[in-house]
Amino acid sequence: MKNKIVGILVVLGIMSSCKNGEKTEKNAELSNNARIEFTDSNGNKISKKELATSTGRFNYEIYGIDGVSDLAKSLHNQARQFGQTGDYKNAIEKLTQANKEAPNWAYPLYDLAYTYLLQDDYENALKYYQLTDKIAPKGFYTSKTALHTLERESKGELQKGLYKSYLSLEWINNPTEKKEMTKLLVDKFPTFAPAWNDYSSLLKDKERLNAIEKGLEQNPDTETKGMLLINKALTVNEIGNFKEASELLTGVIFDTNSTFGNIEMAKFVLNNITENK
Repeated sequence: MKNKIVGILVVLGIMSSCKNGEKTEKNAELSNNARIEFTDSNGNKISKKELATSTGRFNYEIYGIDGVSDLAKSLHNQARQFGQTGDYKNAIEKLTQANKEAPNWAYPLYDLAYTYLLQDDYENALKYYQLTDKIAPKGFYTSKTALHTLERESKGELQKGLYKSYLSLEWINNPTEKKEMTKLLVDKFPTFAPAWNDYSSLLKDKERLNAIEKGLEQNPDTETKGMLLINKALTVNEIGNFKEASELLTGVIFDTNSTFGNIEMAKFVLNNITENK
């Protein structure tokens, strides 16, 4: 069976110079027998060729080789169905069972954390994000960002409920409204790096770089830091500085603190900009 690590990439739409779509598609197989796939906010798959001409926020899924039983997967799927209907009690029950069946699988723990977050139970949300991080120390979906933010909320450094509010931005489809709401977020919470990362994707040129730098100044979590650096590399490459871009990406790849998702994304981007140099 195949397990997966998932996360979010804020794409800046400057990979459109890819010269060979077929060659890009052939790079789906990554190191350590993993592959990376992309989906939009509606869950539709996006090819790397399509990604090269896209902008916005996309999910990425990195598949590796880890055994998970059919029973654990079934329990997890049942839990997600309950969650989608707002039946959080049964969702939690099924997720707990899935965790017992597959204690080394991060997905049920991650979804437990998110389910508690939806119910404003920040104490349990933090607990299960911590457990997710323990099982998946190299990152799993947005667990690093969630954990870092909720820890700051619990210390009073950030307003309680900020992370939950931040996640709601993903569902805003109107570009103008999304930009306005994201701008309000960075204005109200300037030390919240993930919002700067999202905001940078809505800007261009120097304004984009300035927003990225603002995010990097805010002691971001490891996942957000990696995405800020990757997006900075994409931006500086677009304005003609391949050397700086490649150095930034290489730094992410060889940083021992980088998440698995950051490393594989940096490899993917570095390969693309090198092909088009």
